[in-house]
Amino acid sequence: MNNLFGIDSGTTKVIYMSFCFLVLYSASQTFLNMEKTVISSINDDNEYFEVDGYNILALDYIIYGVSLWLGPSAINIIGLRTCMTAGALIYTLFFSSVLVEKAWVMYAFTAIGGTGASLLWAAEGKYLASNSSAEVISRNVGIFWTFYCSSSIIGNLYSFYILQGKKYLDRGSRNLITYSLTAIGGVATLFFALLPPAEKNETEDKKLQKVSPLKELKTTWKVFKTKEMIILAVTFCYTGLHQAFCSGIYSPSIGFTLQFGNRSKQLVPLSGVFLGLGQVIGSCWQIMQGKRLSKLRWGRRMVLTTGIVAQLISFALIYINIPPSAVFGNTTESAIIRSNIFIAIFCSVLLGFGDGCLNTQNYSILAILFPNEAAQSCALYSFSKSVSVAVGFFLATFFNLYYQIPFLAVMAIFALISYIYADMCTFKKCNDQNNISTP
Repeated sequence: MNNLFGIDSGTTKVIYMSFCFLVLYSASQTFLNMEKTVISSINDDNEYFEVDGYNILALDYIIYGVSLWLGPSAINIIGLRTCMTAGALIYTLFFSSVLVEKAWVMYAFTAIGGTGASLLWAAEGKYLASNSSAEVISRNVGIFWTFYCSSSIIGNLYSFYILQGKKYLDRGSRNLITYSLTAIGGVATLFFALLPPAEKNETEDKKLQKVSPLKELKTTWKVFKTKEMIILAVTFCYTGLHQAFCSGIYSPSIGFTLQFGNRSKQLVPLSGVFLGLGQVIGSCWQIMQGKRLSKLRWGRRMVLTTGIVAQLISFALIYINIPPSAVFGNTTESAIIRSNIFIAIFCSVLLGFGDGCLNTQNYSILAILFPNEAAQSCALYSFSKSVSVAVGFFLATFFNLYYQIPFLAVMAIFALISYIYADMCTFKKCNDQNNISTP
């Protein structure tokens, strides 16, 4: 893949990997967005099926977060391509487990799915960094995130068509959606198996083979204890809480708001479509402004501030537009204002835009802070985020929207402050290194 269409080899490989994620997460994002709704409908049909969608999602992210500590060691042993291929296969098995409609099967495959996701994302961070120089890392992160976010649009559009006019989700519709998503996951696994080697791994992987898994784990712990990683942990934790809210809590809450009428269940994937659209807009904006932002010392801070402001606006609108009990299940309760579909979908766009800004800038600052520990830093970022996602889903089983939204708003402000401080430290650190290297 050398200089295809005038694009350098590293960027071409990033685009191919991004396409693989687009295919896989066209299935996965749709499944996660609808899982609470699907499980709730199974509970309605089968009184002996006692599974809570939020608990399943929380367990998935807990296993994922714990497994991430072993991600760099797995990469060292079996390689980047094998890690991503295995992760895609395991994750596909995870969301096909809904077909069985047995509680123990769902919990077992949830644990397996979390392990698969950890292999996938730890390898993704390393592959992205290995194919990107410091000058193009922000652009390549933006490219990857644009592909990844587009997956939410594609899968949810299909579900939107299947659920047209449905107030309740029947078994036939559930199975049709799940079979389709499983087939897409299988195709994605084949694409991952054809992933080309990373730019830097031909020379570096030979050296990495001499590094024991225990030493990899020690390196991960060393990165975890750095001042910058501790400061950024606040931002990473908020990113996880926000991801839980926008990907698995908010969209089902729209579907549970029966004041929207017979279209309520169809609005769940529609919310996912516009969530993905917001993420794509956020990523594309950063790609187009990439060179200009990279020249500004406050470029990353400006992007994150814009994203956080968009999220705060969405929180305020959701607070008045969606009834507080909608987070738990079907409700005829009224919101502060008469629930409006257009406001609900607009909030999905704002949430997605903010999410795109958060994730791209988190990856960008890690690539600059830890260029030689890309696998470790990305694994720790995903670990912090996944634990927070699990906490977000766990809290959703107890607290309604009127408690969740103010908590998220406060965390958003703290996340922005922490990121700005860490970015200022990064800028100072880069200046000090430049002064030392200048004769």
